[in-house]
Amino acid sequence: MRLQLATHATILPEGEPPEWVHLLPTGAFHGRDGRGPYSLKDAAAVAAASFGAPGDPEAVIDYDHQTDLAAVRGVGGSAPAAGWLKGFEVREDGIWARAAWTKRGAAAVASREYRYLSPVFEHSAAGEIRRVLRAALTNNPNLRLTALASREAADFTEPQSQGDEMDLLAELASALDLPQGSDQAAALAALKALKASAAAGSAALASARKAAGLAEDAPASALEKTLRTALAAATPDPSLYAPMDLVVSLQTQVESLQGERAAALIDEAVKAGKVTPANRAWALTQHAADPAAFAEFLRNQPAFPLGAAALQAQTPSADALSADELAIAARMSLTPEEFAAARRQETL
Repeated sequence: MRLQLATHATILPEGEPPEWVHLLPTGAFHGRDGRGPYSLKDAAAVAAASFGAPGDPEAVIDYDHQTDLAAVRGVGGSAPAAGWLKGFEVREDGIWARAAWTKRGAAAVASREYRYLSPVFEHSAAGEIRRVLRAALTNNPNLRLTALASREAADFTEPQSQGDEMDLLAELASALDLPQGSDQAAALAALKALKASAAAGSAALASARKAAGLAEDAPASALEKTLRTALAAATPDPSLYAPMDLVVSLQTQVESLQGERAAALIDEAVKAGKVTPANRAWALTQHAADPAAFAEFLRNQPAFPLGAAALQAQTPSADALSADELAIAARMSLTPEEFAAARRQETL
């Protein structure tokens, strides 16, 4: 169990001190300094466990928590009572107690020397209130728990407090994935490592946001969406690509087909007399460099009169006539075909 001072404070009314005072509210609440949350789940059980041992139902109302703060070992001090809590009631809004004020305490409240009443209570590690020990008149209802030193820490805890702390340590070790039985030092080391890792993660996240052009406070979901979009844009679509060996094979076939078509086109130009046989290689080179320009050249190029005869001389056949034979055939008024036919008859 743990001791808590001045977490909740009741404002006392002006004039005569009240007979009944509100000690604790129902449900969960925080201190004015942010401590908590604390919870009053079973007000009847807390009231039954409060105000000392059986036969000693009174609990002190002191000044400024002097019962807990004044009698420091080796220093001394006093903690006079301003009144006594002599009974309690569980009401809809929490636990109330009947106060029997001393003359000095009543005067302090009536003169507004003190305006708040603050309880001292024990609670579990989870913040659940177990019992009320006493209360104090105070004008500063948020004293730090670590300032309590009127008795040794053992005097402020119940026998089961060590068990509660061990349970808390075991839960902490389990949450940090530490071996069973790990001590406080191991838990602290794991927490420091976790904190360092979280800091590194935060720095990496900030760097990623900056690289993605996002604001420093952009949510992680926005960063994830941006990264997914960038990744999708950078990943090639396999359906748009083909294996390299297939590409090379198709390229070779296309080049071969283009070469065949170019050769056929040039041969037709030679036959038509638009390109001389001697310029065939030149024509192939010009066509490869700019097919459209070469086609325009052929369209505007006149045919050479001897182009067909020159081509025939380039590709002789069995019926081809020499220049002398063509001259003889002309003198005999024979066509080249008739002369060639007559020549074939002579050779049979």
